[in-house]
Amino acid sequence: MVATLDMSLMERAEPYFCDAFATYGERGSDLVRTAQEIAMAGKVAGFSKRGRRMMLEYLLAFVDTFDERGIDPFARGRRMEDPSGLFSPDCLGGLFNEDESPRKPVPTDLFDVADENDEERDRALVDQLIADTRLYDSAKAVKELLEFTVRLRHIAPFNAMLLHIQKPGLSFAARPKDWWGRFRRRPKAHARPLLILRNFGPVEFVYDILDTEGELLPEAAFSFPTSGAVPKGWISAVEQKLRRVEIIITWLDHGDYTAGHARRLSSHRDNKRLECFEVGVNRNHLPAAQLVTLAHELAHIFLGHCGADEKRGVKFNRPEDLALREVEAETVAYLVAKRTGVSPRSESYLDRYQGAFSQLDLHRILKVASTVERELELPFHRYRLF
Repeated sequence: MVATLDMSLMERAEPYFCDAFATYGERGSDLVRTAQEIAMAGKVAGFSKRGRRMMLEYLLAFVDTFDERGIDPFARGRRMEDPSGLFSPDCLGGLFNEDESPRKPVPTDLFDVADENDEERDRALVDQLIADTRLYDSAKAVKELLEFTVRLRHIAPFNAMLLHIQKPGLSFAARPKDWWGRFRRRPKAHARPLLILRNFGPVEFVYDILDTEGELLPEAAFSFPTSGAVPKGWISAVEQKLRRVEIIITWLDHGDYTAGHARRLSSHRDNKRLECFEVGVNRNHLPAAQLVTLAHELAHIFLGHCGADEKRGVKFNRPEDLALREVEAETVAYLVAKRTGVSPRSESYLDRYQGAFSQLDLHRILKVASTVERELELPFHRYRLF
């Protein structure tokens, strides 16, 4: 903060600051972060670096006086559909941009630089990052990134990409201060922080929802809410059993939005040899959710969605309609889980695929459910729940 602020300038800026907070934030949002976003928006509007720093100093001082003066900027300010109006010469631009010459929009890059050579350098670094991770080399992968960026509306798009690279399937992340202030939760001991870029600074850390503990969150906060008791030792025993029949469990360090996957690893088409399959399971989910994931992914295998396996008696049967494939697998998982005493919220998952129910082959569903139960050694007759 500057040592001395011009209070007359602060008074003139106050109504524009209220408009800015109402435009770029909302009641309950992090006011310091909102102030930083307003200052960053000044860059796009053509503010000089000195002007942006000066404006940020006054914005932060303005935030510090809220409680003392009883200011509610969201009640006083008006939300502007076109935020560029905030930075017109007779508003914030006239107050904080000391450059009187006509302003031209400067290029918006990722690292707060406007020089074309620097921009090309940083673009090359980002391209190299994407090439090294090999995450976005298909249309499907790019589509997943775009959907992820849309979900994380409170995170800047480039930071959303950084989070997606570090932890695919992330559903929600926040700083420790925000977790405590809004939800009374803290990062778990030894939880892995995720790195994002910080406005007017180097980096800061955020934590995935699955890496926090404290007060209970509403069920809707989780992508795969599941309740029920799973015996100790069941998962490790099932993992060993499945490995003996060429079904390999891969434990994924993913966020809450991703549960798992199933895919075939071999294709020898020999009726005397089992095909090898991989089942991915999110290691960060609770055991009850992992059980449902295993049932769902095994259902994909035994329904034939992943290809034929002559020795298992599985015929290739992969409907072109993704909705039908997901409805079939989740219906099997729902039956298996409920018969075991685990309660998944399959209805919320299946809501996305309502149109596929008319095509369900219930005889096939029930037959595969029996197979999945046998493979997972369910119900838990031989295990102690506690």
